[in-house]
Amino acid sequence: MTILSPGGRTVEIRRSLAWMIVSGLLFALVMVSVKLFLTDLPPVQAVFLRYVVGILLLIPLVAGTLGGVTVEASWKMLVARAVCHALAVLFWFYSIMRIPIAEVNALLNLGPVYATIGAAIWFGEGLKLRRVMAVLVSFAGALTIIKPGFAEINLGTVAVLLTAPLFAVSDLIAKSLKQHHDDNVIIIVLSVGIAVATAIPALIVWQPMSLMNWVGVLAIGISATLGHVTLMKSFRGPMWAAQTGKYIQLLFVVLFGITIFDEIPVMSTIVGALVVLGAVTYIAFRESRNT
Repeated sequence: MTILSPGGRTVEIRRSLAWMIVSGLLFALVMVSVKLFLTDLPPVQAVFLRYVVGILLLIPLVAGTLGGVTVEASWKMLVARAVCHALAVLFWFYSIMRIPIAEVNALLNLGPVYATIGAAIWFGEGLKLRRVMAVLVSFAGALTIIKPGFAEINLGTVAVLLTAPLFAVSDLIAKSLKQHHDDNVIIIVLSVGIAVATAIPALIVWQPMSLMNWVGVLAIGISATLGHVTLMKSFRGPMWAAQTGKYIQLLFVVLFGITIFDEIPVMSTIVGALVVLGAVTYIAFRESRNT
């Protein structure tokens, strides 16, 4: 294991947060594209096409590196991640088509809590008090938005609640796989696995597609693929830092909801978003001063 100096650790944490913020913006664009262009398609069809586009985009990046790749030692983890991620994406797409995207993203903020705790157990990452507080305060901001016990619970909400732990498990497996494989290999194996898993179900429910549907498929394929590339880069740092940065996606989603879908947030949404921003900003500056 490489031992980093305090200065090196600070740079690693900042980079992890920065890459996750970029990833959050890209995945927010995925949500926007799904809601704009794909609400009339079955979720499994949209997921299948998204990963086909992703594979085509990734092939030029990995064409020269796949020849010597072996997966014997990690094939079980690769399959497990593909299964978890496929289910998560299906539930995610379904929820985006059914409920406001700010609500979807707020509920997804359960995921970083699961992933941060899982990383402490799986990788032995230290959970200092300020790191735990950053995650919990961010989560409190999400709860402020969704108002549990007061908001209506429907199938879209249930779908997101299932999505969050599945994405968390996928993230933890991805970080573990980085010990054995290049980032691009991990991403394309995931894309191929999900495309194969969803091919037959997609064909069974296949519906004719309009030009705007194809625009949406290309948009989510490009945004999501780049989002995975930046996501894997964020995992080069500690998992708690990457997962804390993930909360910034909420701000992007709220902004897109207002400007594109006229989903005007209530005061609780604004307060929750500010709480999230404050927590992530605090931990970024606090860790840059003392690791």
